Amino acid sequence: MEKRKPMDVTIGTNMSKLRKQFNLTQREICSVVGVNTSTYKHYELGDRMVPISVLKDLARFYKVSTNYFFENMPELSDKESLELSNFALKVADNTPKYVKVTYKEMYKYFDKEEEKNQARIRLRIKNLRLENNKSQKELAKYLEIDLSTYNKYEKGSRKLSNEVVKKLAEYYNVSVSDIVD
Repeated sequence: MEKRKPMDVTIGTNMSKLRKQFNLTQREICSVVGVNTSTYKHYELGDRMVPISVLKDLARFYKVSTNYFFENMPELSDKESLELSNFALKVADNTPKYVKVTYKEMYKYFDKEEEKNQARIRLRIKNLRLENNKSQKELAKYLEIDLSTYNKYEKGSRKLSNEVVKKLAEYYNVSVSDIVD
């Protein structure tokens, strides 16, 4: 195995700290960023370089700057410092170039984005429930649905509708964008 780069180790360590701060499992975060658990584990260990898209998704999810992942960087060699600068520039300015895509590819992309959005919303709703010391049963009663249906929302086996998200925002007295964005 190739020697781990200090930059990758630091970014992975910061990812792990943030995830643990929110009491989330690697599996839960994987559903947010759309990677498998094994890959994510290697990101946190610093065995693999984290793609820019994953860092941006994590920053959006945790509502932090992408700079967070680059904090506490150890002394780097000139080459490593140049790599870090180039990488940070790509993260900050990841403007997609024009690419010709087929409708099939476009729909696949939107489906994947929707899955990520559902995962983010699901985790935020779960966190709101836990922060407010509410049970799934209480929320199911408020939404006038079966407990099993609410459980499916949190587990991800049932898609959250806009109506459900709106009702939950009202219940917790937060805006819909606090849950969705």
